[in-house]
Amino acid sequence: MVDFIVDILNAISNGIAQNQVDQLLQTPAAYNAQLYSLSLSVAQTAVKPVASMVLAIVFTLELARVSSKVDGDRELGVKMVATAMIKIMLVFTAAQHSELFLKAIDQLGQGVMDSFVAASPTTGDTSTMGLGDQMRDDIDAAGVLGQLPCIVLLIIPFLVSKAASIVFTVVLLLRFVQIYMMTAFNPLPIAFIACDETRQWGVNYFKQYATLVFQCATLYLAVIMYRAFVGNVMNVSSYEKGSSLSGWITSNFGNLLLASVLLIGIVMVSNGIAKKLFGGE
Repeated sequence: MVDFIVDILNAISNGIAQNQVDQLLQTPAAYNAQLYSLSLSVAQTAVKPVASMVLAIVFTLELARVSSKVDGDRELGVKMVATAMIKIMLVFTAAQHSELFLKAIDQLGQGVMDSFVAASPTTGDTSTMGLGDQMRDDIDAAGVLGQLPCIVLLIIPFLVSKAASIVFTVVLLLRFVQIYMMTAFNPLPIAFIACDETRQWGVNYFKQYATLVFQCATLYLAVIMYRAFVGNVMNVSSYEKGSSLSGWITSNFGNLLLASVLLIGIVMVSNGIAKKLFGGE
């Protein structure tokens, strides 16, 4: 029974299991190599031919636009045609290797994530020990009669913390699913950028992709802030040796419940923060 209460308190205080945090730190290629490979395959075999057709139309229109401005000036015409051909060559090369732009964003996001982890790690420090681990001796000393009321009092905060963990998992899964789906369409944005009328479409694509990549950083901050909040409002030092353990839990019941509810709110807010970083609403 002691281990059960310890596990419940750890789940409430930590909010998110460390294996979930570890998944958050992975790149799209590492998280699910099979899905990532499938996305690149779809982009190569299905989307890239469509992007090539769009580029062919765009290039034709670009050359027609240039020819209409020459007006018999041979020297100017040569310069404008040469400039247009260089532009066509660069855009076509970029479209053929468009996945490299996404990989660059992935690596940039991973670099930021590594810096966050170095600044505030979630493992390897006794200060991050779960609430249950810190109170194990007191829980054991309370005996069966003291432990039973604790279980009853902790059921609701524990269930809410599990709900918060599920919300976090769903947000994490949806993030990677969106990344894989956007990766499958990666040649098209380059084709859109090549045309003045559709340039904003391509720009928005890369903004949305960067938002999803950097969402890992805001989610990580959500976990760090949650654990800091729990450590501040449920300080074990407030429990006096020999006093009623169930009484301490009762007096902190609101904080235990509030912490889990707050975790759900922090996770949802972190999505909005990631969007605002790149000019979203």
